[in-house]
Amino acid sequence: MPRGLAVCVALSCSLLGCSQGDPASLEFVDLAPAQPRLGETVTVRFRAVDERGEPQQGTPVTFSLQGEPPGVELGDTEVRTTVGDGLAITTLKATGRVASAVVVAKAGNTQALSQPISFAGAEASSRQLTFQCGPVAGAASGGRHAIGAYDSTRSLIAGVKLECTAHLGDRNGDGVPGVQVSFLTEAGTIGPSSTSLTDVVGNAAVLYKTSLPLPVDVEPATFSWTPPVDATHTGELVAPLWMHPFEWMQNPVAGYGTAATLEEPRRPDPILPGRVNNPRDNLVTLIAITTGEEAFEDRNNNGTWDTGEPFVDLTEPFVDANDSGTWEPGERFVDANGNGTWDGKNGRYDASTLIWAQERILWTGWPDDRDRDPANTPTVRQVSPAAGAIALGHFGRQKVVILIDDPWFNPPAQNGEGDGCASTDSVVRVTSETLFGMRFTYAPAAPLVYRVEDVHDPASNPQPAPFPSAVAWETTPRCSFTASDKDGHVVSVFAPRVFGTVL
Repeated sequence: MPRGLAVCVALSCSLLGCSQGDPASLEFVDLAPAQPRLGETVTVRFRAVDERGEPQQGTPVTFSLQGEPPGVELGDTEVRTTVGDGLAITTLKATGRVASAVVVAKAGNTQALSQPISFAGAEASSRQLTFQCGPVAGAASGGRHAIGAYDSTRSLIAGVKLECTAHLGDRNGDGVPGVQVSFLTEAGTIGPSSTSLTDVVGNAAVLYKTSLPLPVDVEPATFSWTPPVDATHTGELVAPLWMHPFEWMQNPVAGYGTAATLEEPRRPDPILPGRVNNPRDNLVTLIAITTGEEAFEDRNNNGTWDTGEPFVDLTEPFVDANDSGTWEPGERFVDANGNGTWDGKNGRYDASTLIWAQERILWTGWPDDRDRDPANTPTVRQVSPAAGAIALGHFGRQKVVILIDDPWFNPPAQNGEGDGCASTDSVVRVTSETLFGMRFTYAPAAPLVYRVEDVHDPASNPQPAPFPSAVAWETTPRCSFTASDKDGHVVSVFAPRVFGTVL
């Protein structure tokens, strides 16, 4: 070969890469991203190494999938290793369903396998968007439904805090990290910016605080298990079930223990002229909004929506301040299509749209003396025993059931593990039957139970003798309620006076 031609061939191989036969070894290098999601393109890299342990360039490499998993697409199937680093590169993509694949690389008689590559996760699904406030079972849980926001004169107590968390999952139930979630509220304030990014498990946390504006006053409603569901109505119940709307009656304190009428409780406010209070006056609506897909039933399990498959058609997000299940003038909304008006359901499946979830919490107060007055539809009552003297025998005890509601027929917020009633007299003591602790539900007339008992301890040795004769006693138990689990103030409310004799 002429010398000039040899130099040219060597230079060409150096720049372009020429086959040098089978490599001594072929090794898997890496994949990017390391945790791919459905629909993402993954880059998979192998390296050819010669007998000296150096990268071997220009070597033909073929790719295939082990076992040919369904729904996984392989990119280049034939390449040459790159100049300088001896890399053989292909791509992989999974669409539709959760999948796992192994890429097989071959160079002559040399073969290498990638690590198993698992695809999980897709767009956030409206079915997997959860929004709740008040952790009760660790971070990102929810279940605290009320916070103390008013004093007995109906004045706002600003700054009472509650943690709220939106959880995003895809249609397969995998958390969706790194997604921005926005929040809107009817009353109070959500965080400094009203936005949050989901963490590695799909949780977006914000801090809610009581502040202006106040909740919207609403007209009393009648509860129905079948609210409207149509192009403009979401089908949301007029009140959450933790408020026990299925037990509603106009005066739940006076009517405690009688049949429900489903008419929302109501009473004229004895302090604010012309006002009629009901529990939903202080039911605050919050919403969490993000981008995702409408939920659907994947009947053929192909990972995509197909014509004829049922789906959940969403309206544009809105803050349902009056609990009607549809947007009404004056309520906040997100104009997803930018047409300047709120739109209901569009009648078609949307693979990418604004998805949203609603949470509702109660702002509560505690009763003023005027709310106890029998002339003012009172919100405090002793249910049992009937009013009158209680005769306690030696070592005797009596269970007492009471009702304490705020001016709107809502129980005061109970968020402290030690919330309960207590009192001590020289001859009797009052303790909760059990500590009330945190309240999970807020029925309009939720009973509180305590016991009054002889101060003599039957477990003492020797046992104390009874009083020589019946001793009169009288006490007014003090019941404590914690406004929030996060630095919440504690309110003391007096229960109805009890009295009697003890031996």
